Order: sequence, then C-alpha cells, then structure tokens
Amino acid sequence: MAVDWDKRYREGFYGGATEPHELLKRYWPAIPKGRVIDIAMGNGRDALFLAEKGHNVYGFEKSSEATKIARGATPDKGYNITIVSGDANTLPFKRGSIDGAIVFYFLLRDIMGEIAGLLKQGGILIYETFLKRQNTIDAWRNPEHLLEDGELISYFRELDLLFYEETVSLSEGKKRALARFVGRKK
Repeated sequence: MAVDWDKRYREGFYGGATEPHELLKRYWPAIPKGRVIDIAMGNGRDALFLAEKGHNVYGFEKSSEATKIARGATPDKGYNITIVSGDANTLPFKRGSIDGAIVFYFLLRDIMGEIAGLLKQGGILIYETFLKRQNTIDAWRNPEHLLEDGELISYFRELDLLFYEETVSLSEGKKRALARFVGRKK
C-alpha cells in the first residue's frame, strides 16, 4: 500500500519537529561552503539549519504539504534556500557540482550512486535512515524503504569514511534502529 505523504503531513504525523537532526548538528562544519542538497527534506528543518550557516541549500520534497510547511517555516531573513517540489529520481544537478548532500529517513536505492556522484571533490554526504530491524521495534514499515545491516555503507565505498554506525537508540523520544553515514568525496 502506497503511503499518502501529503495526508501524513496534513495530519501532523511528523509531530512538528523543528530542530535539525543530531547527526547534521555534529557534522555540518565538515561541509564545504557552497551548494547543498537536502533530498526528501520534509518540513525543511535541516535545510533551514544549513542555510542559516551560510550554505546555498536546495531542498527537494515530493509532498506538496511538506513543501508548504517548509515554506512557512523559512523566515524571510535573506537565507539562500530554494524549496523544490519534485521527485528524487530526477535530481537536476550535474556530476561533481554539489558541496554537500544530506538525506534523512529516505531510501531510494536506484539513486544511491547518483547521490555520491553529485559531490565535488571534498564534498560531504550525511545520510541517516532506518534499518529493517526497525520493524521488530514498532509499527511495521515497508521493507523496500528499510536497509539491511551493512547496506548503507556498501553504497558509498568510494567516499572517505568519516563516521558510520548501526545502532538501536532513543532518538526524538522514540526507539529507532538506524544506519548513519558521513563520508567525503576523494
């Protein structure tokens, strides 16, 4: 059964989270100043955080409800942030043209190689999403959108590894089975 992302955002399923993800707060200084893409940006909290830090951020989101929320949360303070309603299958960037890419709680295996390829030399990828083990912890999720143990790191072997972990921990008040990756383009 397909998830109705607009309905989830309209009904407040994501609880109005406003703080950037912890992994981003920890590793954002590693991202060279410049263009950053936030793939499946949701309500825009991470894109806004990076724009506040001086990055030129492009937030991509398929849900029109999420982009409405993101636009409403983006203050008109001169930040360089562009919110794009679009599908991650068609990211409009050339290879080697991005200084950073962030992905949180989104998995589209078909574009994993493309994401790494978009990075410039020295560019940073920050990626965090659920492991299949999550289905043993709480509500069932579609396994197509969950990672096998060791899977996330396998997609980005050409990047220098800065951080990687697979863990079950408490995050935003919920128990989560996660894979977290931070890498730099050689």
